[in-house]
Amino acid sequence: MSQQRQRSRLRLYLAAFSANLSFTSCGCAMAWTSPVLDNLDKSLGMEVSTSSKSWIGSLIAVGAICGPLMANKLLDRVGRRWTLILDVMLLILSWVIVGLPGLRLTFVDPLSLLYFGRFLSGVAVGIIFMSLPVYIAEISDVESRGPLGSLNELFIAFGFFFEYVFGSVTTYLQLAMVSTAIPLLFLATFWWMPESPHFLVMRGRKAEALKAIKWIRNYADDEDAAAEKEAQEIQALLDDTKDQSSPCRDLVMVKGNRRALLISCGLIFAQQFTGINVVQFYTQSILEDSSKPQQASGLPTGVAPMLVGGTQFFSSILTPIATRLFGIKIPLLLSALGAAIGQGALGIYFVLSDMEEGHGSVAFELIPVISMVFFMASFCIGLGPLPWAVMGEMFPPNVKALSSSVVSSFCFLLTFILTKFFKIVSDEYGRHSPIFFFAFCCFFGLIFIALTIPDTRGMTLQEIQDVLNGRTHRCQSPAVRRVTQTGSMIQIIMRSGLLVEQPDHSKNLLASEEEQHPMIPMITDNKHELPAKHTAIYNSKAYKEATKV
Repeated sequence: MSQQRQRSRLRLYLAAFSANLSFTSCGCAMAWTSPVLDNLDKSLGMEVSTSSKSWIGSLIAVGAICGPLMANKLLDRVGRRWTLILDVMLLILSWVIVGLPGLRLTFVDPLSLLYFGRFLSGVAVGIIFMSLPVYIAEISDVESRGPLGSLNELFIAFGFFFEYVFGSVTTYLQLAMVSTAIPLLFLATFWWMPESPHFLVMRGRKAEALKAIKWIRNYADDEDAAAEKEAQEIQALLDDTKDQSSPCRDLVMVKGNRRALLISCGLIFAQQFTGINVVQFYTQSILEDSSKPQQASGLPTGVAPMLVGGTQFFSSILTPIATRLFGIKIPLLLSALGAAIGQGALGIYFVLSDMEEGHGSVAFELIPVISMVFFMASFCIGLGPLPWAVMGEMFPPNVKALSSSVVSSFCFLLTFILTKFFKIVSDEYGRHSPIFFFAFCCFFGLIFIALTIPDTRGMTLQEIQDVLNGRTHRCQSPAVRRVTQTGSMIQIIMRSGLLVEQPDHSKNLLASEEEQHPMIPMITDNKHELPAKHTAIYNSKAYKEATKV
């Protein structure tokens, strides 16, 4: 049975891996500034001011704020699949524009091209960050949704590592050309992947939805019933929200949507205020500031960023394993704690180094690298990928596009603020000030996660909505949730088929119970809360078989 399940997920994994190549493309675009900015004057053959470099670094965030607002309509009109394909085409165009200044054209201002190209890159990145979690959540089954939703950090990390490595051995123009390789690979593989069944059912294209489900689940031709059942579950989820015709109103007025928005935005705030994008955008600058101008913390120039990027990539491999074993909440808690320790250690190093005229031993100079490596490893097991996984599974279909655009735009608004003003605050108040602020925010995120995040391990998307709307307690076991949703013990026992051949007096007993109590009290974790006359049913073999996890 286990091997059969693994075979049935082979195509699901293929679709998820292919789709996540778009996140690798995002990683390349976001990390481009680290190897390029310090040598930009030489690459363009002109002097580039600090202010211009700051805008080049932060304009990707400005574009990413606008991207999700555009994708809001695209997701529900052209579908999840085509939104991703068109967006990656836009990203390729942005790389062409970014590469043009490397030709040193005389008839166009190179900075204007850079500004426009980086803005387009941001638009593409924002759309991907909004669209891909939705696609992954909708094609995944219950068991694989968490691990597949956490893959994004692994693929983003590979994009950063890719850019750090090639940025150290290529010219400005060559790096722009090489950076188009990942988007082109995405188009070559994802072009053959199916559309989200949720979108197809929502648009009334049931035959296509069944075909997509059968392909993703690797169902045989004689397993139409299984595909039909999944399509009906999707339709039931859509029907649950079909009367809620105004997504803007429902996002604010419906209890479950408000909780989902609070959780998603809170996690994004905790993610961004770890200082992750400051670290990623300015890795080289931070490490060089901490040591001699020609070195990065005692290591040759370019090596330390590659070390940090490699740590980000390899630690991200652990995230799907951690979410499968422990769910989402525990990795998030450990991630916030580790990020706080890493940023705190880096801040302490800056305080100590500023108190001395010269730098100390080699071991002392390695502290910032070790701190950033520890911070990056901690970030990647939880706060990096999981807020996007949470966003993908928290919202019902009728508000998913709108809510995803709001959360994604909020994310990149914070990214813009942090990347734009980090250098200003650092120069004005000392390098340690923003780093200690990030460490404090990590502890705030730790408290927020502990108090607000439900454990959604093993839940279907419908069960998550029940928890958010207060119809089911988040601490109930899967068996109890299943009983609660069924509505009555009578229905569960009769559905089990184990009482069909019972003597007539047993059937009469059950019938009389149902007549006297049309809705037998919901099952709780404490069976003694039930009336005594229901104890026999609670302890029956039929009930135990029907509610077995």
